[in-house]
Amino acid sequence: MTKKLNPVQFVTQYNPEAAEAFQALRKAVGKGPLDEHTCELIVIGALATTGEEGSFKVHARRLRKMGAPAEELRQSVLVTLAASTTFSQAVSALRWVDDVYAESE
Repeated sequence: MTKKLNPVQFVTQYNPEAAEAFQALRKAVGKGPLDEHTCELIVIGALATTGEEGSFKVHARRLRKMGAPAEELRQSVLVTLAASTTFSQAVSALRWVDDVYAESE
């Protein structure tokens, strides 16, 4: 079974410069007074709102590797509820958190 490429790897095969530019942009916007952990929590809240399961799980896995408890991720989802996320979007994202924390390392 062939391993599925992550989004950056997928784009790299067609346009390496675009993939590199995307990675540089992500790195640049991460610089500032907020630490990486906090930035990742913000990102998963935004991804819950947009319904991007794959990207949500990528960032949730990063947080898990940083040692973040699932409760932090769940709060990042729930604080978006009724502000930018619908009830059903929040439920889906909470399930994604459970999926990530159920995965074996």
